[in-house]
Amino acid sequence: MNPSVRAWRLALAGYVALLGVISGLAYARGLPLAVLSTPYLDKVLHFGLLGGASFLARRATDDARVPRIGLPAGPVVVGLVATVEECAQKFSPTRTFSLGDLAANLLGVIVLGWLGGPRGRSHRGD
Repeated sequence: MNPSVRAWRLALAGYVALLGVISGLAYARGLPLAVLSTPYLDKVLHFGLLGGASFLARRATDDARVPRIGLPAGPVVVGLVATVEECAQKFSPTRTFSLGDLAANLLGVIVLGWLGGPRGRSHRGD
């Protein structure tokens, strides 16, 4: 395995653990609500946190693709998990489903997942 991919996988594992802690705190009502009262900060955090996971997942999977549809596997998995988790909040007494949060999650997955893709090589005609 490429050492670079191994490093991205390690970074993704740590990041997923961090997201798990944040999600757990949210369900336990342990997040600082004063910070979240800043206008639009919640949406920015959704965009950045899930987008960061998408970026790392794309790098960690070495840009593997979903068969038949050709989309990058890492961001697709992150987007599906984020969607399921946001929808599951409808069934929690301590959380609320938000279409705006879901949109911020998916926008972050798309934008930062795209940024995590392979960079084109520069071809110079020497």
